Amino acid sequence: MIPFYLAIALVVLWSVWTGATRMAARSFRPLLAALAVLLAGAGACWLIGAQKSDYSALFATMIALLPLLAAGSVAFGAALRWVHDVTRRRIASDPDWPPARPWDVWGLCALSALSVIAALLV
Repeated sequence: MIPFYLAIALVVLWSVWTGATRMAARSFRPLLAALAVLLAGAGACWLIGAQKSDYSALFATMIALLPLLAAGSVAFGAALRWVHDVTRRRIASDPDWPPARPWDVWGLCALSALSVIAALLV
C-alpha cells in the first residue's frame, strides 16, 4: 500500500513542479497542452468506466482520478507561482530557463495515455 501512496505523491509533486516552472518561464502553451491532455485522459477513462460493468467499471473510474489529480496539481502549481510572482519584488530572470525540450509535459502526456490504456485493459 505504501508504494501506491508514494506513486501518487510522486505524480502530485511532479505535476506541481511542472505547473510552477512552466508558469515561471511564461511558457503557457506547454502548460495548457499538459492540462488539456490530462483532462482529456481523465474524461476518456471515465467514459470507458461508464461503459463497463461490475468491478472493472469501478477500477476504470478510479484510474480516471490519477490524470485528474495530476491536472489539478499542475493548475495548483501554476496558481502558486502566479501568487509568488504577484507578491515578490522584481529581479532579472535566468535566460537559460525553461529547458529546451518539454520533457515534463511529454511525461504528463505519457501518464495520461497509460491511464487510458490501463482503463481499457481492466
